Amino acid sequence: MLNKETGPSKTAQDDPSWDPEWIERRFAGILECNFENCGELVAILGNKYVQEQHEQDAYGQWSQTYGEVFRPLALLPAPLPIRPASDTPDLVKAALREAAGLIWQSAEGAANQVRQAVEHLMDEHGVTKSAPGAFKTLDSRIKEFELKDPKNAEILLAVKWLGNSGSHAGGLTRDDVFDAFDMVELVLNNLYDTTTADIMAKVKAINNHKGPVKPTP
Repeated sequence: MLNKETGPSKTAQDDPSWDPEWIERRFAGILECNFENCGELVAILGNKYVQEQHEQDAYGQWSQTYGEVFRPLALLPAPLPIRPASDTPDLVKAALREAAGLIWQSAEGAANQVRQAVEHLMDEHGVTKSAPGAFKTLDSRIKEFELKDPKNAEILLAVKWLGNSGSHAGGLTRDDVFDAFDMVELVLNNLYDTTTADIMAKVKAINNHKGPVKPTP
């Protein structure tokens, strides 16, 4: 991992009141996925700081130390923090990938893209963006969707509120966006993951036959 102290950070060391926490460095590097049969490479860059830390030894005595803190600002390609169901619509996945790229730079921008993924999801489920003579808000679209799927509508409404907060600087944190990702993942699994249904179908077939079910020739 390459890292180097900035010019202003070096100059600041001439200040009589200088403190190690004033140190600022830039870093860049390559990360490699260690999942089997993957090996994807991700470029990463950001800032590196020195932060005061306090440690307590076995005797209860405290000491002051300094540790390094890495703060990523960009990852390319940015990994998705969730695993959408394989049948998730392409436009929904594209908006989520855009959000994943933004989350390291702007929590607000990322939240808006997650919100856009919800808009695309409503499109996929036939909840139109407009009515005769009027434009539908996402709130009204989710309430319309609630008529046929109240459980997932409740989750999407929470995502919408987080997305709304993304329209205001400082309105939410990166952790809030990760929460929104988790909520969307739950909805996508509810809507598009057939694993549970497939397994239960096999369970019922085995119970009906009281044993293994042979495939139809």
